[in-house]
Amino acid sequence: MGAFSVFKKKKSNNSKQQTPTVEAHYMKLARRASLLRYTVLVLIVLFAVYSFSFHSSEITVDNFEYMMKFLNVGEDTEVRENTVIAFDGSKGNRGIIYKGDLAVLNENGLTVTGWDGDVILRETFSFDHPKMIENGINVFCYDLGGKELRIFNSYSQLQRTSYDYPIRWLSAAASGEYAIVSSAKGYRSAVYVYDKEFRLIFSRLFGDKYVDFVAISPNGQEFITAAHYSKNGNLITQLSKFSTTSADALFTQEFIGEIPLGIYYTSEGCCLLTTDKMRYMSNNNEIVSETAFGERKLLSGKVFGNRTLVNYALEGLSGGTETVVYRADGSVEFQKRFATSLSDTLICENTLYTLSPGTLTVFDMASGEEHTYSIPTSYSSLVPDGNELILFSENQAEFFNPSAYEGKE
Repeated sequence: MGAFSVFKKKKSNNSKQQTPTVEAHYMKLARRASLLRYTVLVLIVLFAVYSFSFHSSEITVDNFEYMMKFLNVGEDTEVRENTVIAFDGSKGNRGIIYKGDLAVLNENGLTVTGWDGDVILRETFSFDHPKMIENGINVFCYDLGGKELRIFNSYSQLQRTSYDYPIRWLSAAASGEYAIVSSAKGYRSAVYVYDKEFRLIFSRLFGDKYVDFVAISPNGQEFITAAHYSKNGNLITQLSKFSTTSADALFTQEFIGEIPLGIYYTSEGCCLLTTDKMRYMSNNNEIVSETAFGERKLLSGKVFGNRTLVNYALEGLSGGTETVVYRADGSVEFQKRFATSLSDTLICENTLYTLSPGTLTVFDMASGEEHTYSIPTSYSSLVPDGNELILFSENQAEFFNPSAYEGKE
């Protein structure tokens, strides 16, 4: 035996690899899983300590329960049929759906209620002419003609801004940015653009024009304005497009003898409504279609994607209404006359809803089918929730279920 044979033997023994057993393999995985579990537990504890230390005022049992309803831990077997929410009655009540809950605004404040009847948020304040919109992130409540804006999420008020001059309009982007039309000292109008953290990122002042409406693009990077002014005895509507990175307008066009009624972004550009015409513009700022209202008396106009819903007053009929749905190319997709006035009209996907006291009429514009339902006369407006419809009154809201009103046509 050589002098170094003992080392050669050790080396030979160590080089032999033993195949691990099944038990050893799963034991190793179990140890790793246990380590991961305790690591996650420690992180949760640290997060909880941080939250209670720096945000304790925002953490409540109600907030926790509200967040838990968005965790889908099983199949969604709940079917909402004829669901009704009751709330404090007020002639000034207006409602929208915000993250699945009902937000109701009136002159005395805001209330957000879940469809289980629980009040999630109640804020008291005073507005003379309350207006409310939502962008999927926040609820924006402002006093039209007043000077105050309040921004909420489902839990609390996030921001309160007071302006030196009255608020004329507000538009909010899906990305979180929002634009305000107001004024400033020495100027007739001002447009202020804020980011999703409520910081002012852009302002544009107008010295000789009154901005009536603003629409901010879905990504919050551009906005369009509809303004009016007088020149040589003529009223002029001015349509302008701006980037939030440049003070100069990207595009401007004027229309003589018209007053703006609304400006809207569409998937292919924008739509401008005035007292005289409806114009669809392309993303290249070219007029795609131009529809004149003629001698007909315009009652209201709303833009739904690439459709415009217009209501005219009928001559010779007491309170009669003609409802017309226009496509972006100016052609008529739907047209119908009603012998009475309409309380509200709404388009959801390919369905048109018209509401008059005690009557809801549903039109499938794709198939041409029409159904009329007798509903309580207390319902005075329509609230969309995706493809579903909510009937809204001064003191309650109800998901419209056609089967619940069968036999009442």
